[in-house]
Amino acid sequence: MTESPAPAPAPAPLRKSSRLRYTIVALLCIGAVAWMLVLMQKNVVFFKTISQAVRDESHDGMRTMRIGGGVLPLSIEQHSDGADFDLTEGGVTVHVHHIGNEPELFKDCAPVVAEGRWSAPGSTTFDSTRLLIKHGADYRPPKTGTQCPPDPIGRGS
Repeated sequence: MTESPAPAPAPAPLRKSSRLRYTIVALLCIGAVAWMLVLMQKNVVFFKTISQAVRDESHDGMRTMRIGGGVLPLSIEQHSDGADFDLTEGGVTVHVHHIGNEPELFKDCAPVVAEGRWSAPGSTTFDSTRLLIKHGADYRPPKTGTQCPPDPIGRGS
């Protein structure tokens, strides 16, 4: 009688190495998403109304943000490198120290968005480096001595 050869041992299942690969890929993906969220949060400039910004001031700290409200009448004080003024909204007023040029429409009662940060923790002074003015959606060009013809190509009707 001939002896049959012993069966070859079965190959080890690849499950352990496959699971390890998938786990590593999943951890890398989670890490990449977490890293992107941290970067986005640092680069995003949040908008808050004056009342929201004052309420959240202790939480926001020295983070750059935009705050919006109306310029309090007779509060604008021009100086050589900008202006100081008060913004109000919802019964709350904040003093804004702005460095830089003001937009052309900047005046008393104008709706303004100031970009900057609180000057110090617990302060009601906001240091601004950029002002945005809200204006109406209707644009009307200034009237000049030379008006465009009704047909801009110059053909008669």
